[in-house]
Amino acid sequence: MILLSACGLCAALALAPSPSPSPSSSPLPEIAHVTTSDRSDETLNNATRTTYVVTRSELVRNGYRTIGEALQDVPALNVLSYGPLGANVNYGIRGSESAQVLVLVDGLPAPGSFDNTVELGNLPATGVERIEIVEGGGSTLYGSGAVGGIINVITQRVAAAAAALEVGSFGERRLELDTPHVQIARTIATNAYALPDGSVRPDSDYASSAVHAGISGRLGSFDVVLRAGLESDRLGAPGSFGFESPTSREADVNANANVVAVRKGAQSETTVQLGAARQQIAFGCDAATDPNCFLAGPSFDTENRVDVSARDVVAAANSQLLYGVDLSRGTVRSDTGSAVSVNALAQAAAYVQRKIRTAWGSWYYGARGERDGSLGGEISPSAGVLVRLSNDASLKVNAATAFRAPNASELYFPGYGNPALAPERSQVWDASISDARVLGGLSLGWFANRTRDLIVATPVKAGGGCEPDPSSFTYEACNIGRTLVQGFTLEMRTSRYRGFAATLNLTNLYLAQNLDTNTRMPNQPPVTANVRLDYTAHGPSVLESWGVWVHTSGARGVVDPSQPLFYQPAPYTTVNAYLRVRAGGHGVMALRGYNLGNERYAAVGGYPMPGRSFAVELSAK
Repeated sequence: MILLSACGLCAALALAPSPSPSPSSSPLPEIAHVTTSDRSDETLNNATRTTYVVTRSELVRNGYRTIGEALQDVPALNVLSYGPLGANVNYGIRGSESAQVLVLVDGLPAPGSFDNTVELGNLPATGVERIEIVEGGGSTLYGSGAVGGIINVITQRVAAAAAALEVGSFGERRLELDTPHVQIARTIATNAYALPDGSVRPDSDYASSAVHAGISGRLGSFDVVLRAGLESDRLGAPGSFGFESPTSREADVNANANVVAVRKGAQSETTVQLGAARQQIAFGCDAATDPNCFLAGPSFDTENRVDVSARDVVAAANSQLLYGVDLSRGTVRSDTGSAVSVNALAQAAAYVQRKIRTAWGSWYYGARGERDGSLGGEISPSAGVLVRLSNDASLKVNAATAFRAPNASELYFPGYGNPALAPERSQVWDASISDARVLGGLSLGWFANRTRDLIVATPVKAGGGCEPDPSSFTYEACNIGRTLVQGFTLEMRTSRYRGFAATLNLTNLYLAQNLDTNTRMPNQPPVTANVRLDYTAHGPSVLESWGVWVHTSGARGVVDPSQPLFYQPAPYTTVNAYLRVRAGGHGVMALRGYNLGNERYAAVGGYPMPGRSFAVELSAK
């Protein structure tokens, strides 16, 4: 019924009259092209939804080793690390949690999406061309899990031949090799750093191997791209010494492959995409020697999924119609000692969006009908407008409904899952104004998110049933009736002058409230800011570039006293820097410094960091 309703809406929107063509203002400069905001190619200037891009050159220049590191400085994106290189991270956009952010690889859900186990903290940046981040409710185009926004990791189709070798503090070693169609990387780090009591944590090490391959060609009237990736890592599970198990170990395997076929016509573009993903996570500790081991035996989780997507973009002189279908099927199996849970999950959806261009800007409206198996269905409309105030200034306003079906862990994980959970439903708004003439660019934005039935880990009384017990160490996934998030972002850039440029972005999450208890929601720092100064040489020079940037999150706010310390944000500031010099015709040597302020505790209270570290990288292409 939902799909039929959505398809009826497709026809209605397709037949809606378009305004008469009118003269447009002079074109804006082509800053960049993005594909995630509207699931079609467009310039960044024309994207109505707030979109940020981390480019390949930024990944290389700044020495981002994982996707989690690369997202740290994006406005309104909160990344909370549980330790050193390779440790797990929590991430959220505009006050959302990890489960409310949809992570894609080349436009399809990343391994672990059904189970909320997408691990950006130990996912290497190997073979990544760019990362597109769309902020705000994205359920109309992407469905469940896009309440806070979308992170789309776009891999390289064809890469230039290159090699890089890095050696750093705490036993870090990294080798990366790029060929036109295959990119491989190997990273290891002992992470043997001292804890507050002077001892050395034995299991904070990290080892990762990754390979990505891509090939493109033409099949009949279709341009076809085949891409695949495989990543495996082994790591300890660092935490507060004496609280978390010091013998905890984790082993992950993430694999994905997809094929994209695109046929371009005079006024249309048809895309068909087929993908498969698999994730395996093994976790365990030594119960015989470790009194803090909380598992009687090792756990083993496996997720398999298949995704099919088909869409068509029909363009006219002053409008664009986008419509398509998404289908997903998969299973999640959890083995925890004697308890075994095997569950099938499915999604089926149809969506449509119409975008109309005018002399003063553009506007869009659309809707999606989705059915998430036995969990029920949802119709998610959205609308937005982009107003050109001048050639350099614009105003963007968006409003949407968004939803999230409970994931497999929240529903079925032994000892934690709650099959009675209701889906989350949200109303999301944002507005922003930007002007490229002020300094090198100025943008000010506001956002809000009102959610019903937010799913959170809650300490409950023995026997479950979601009856809260602040003193309990038994957690269960439970619904919160009402939450409200509001905040604003500020971003300023200077024009490059004699090679120098500076940027500042600030996010003020002034409201992140559990309206049921009138307390602040956990893991939501009220203020996050990033300041950067960099230099790039013009023309031939031994000194290619250098940069320094500071990331800081604000002091702990008023939090829910029922939540333990590790669910609450702690004040945290890091200072990173790099210096790149040319070494021969095709070589570059980079010196990097991480956490130069020597902060010893991460943004999650009680989880120690290794402190100041350095690395030397040699690269050639």
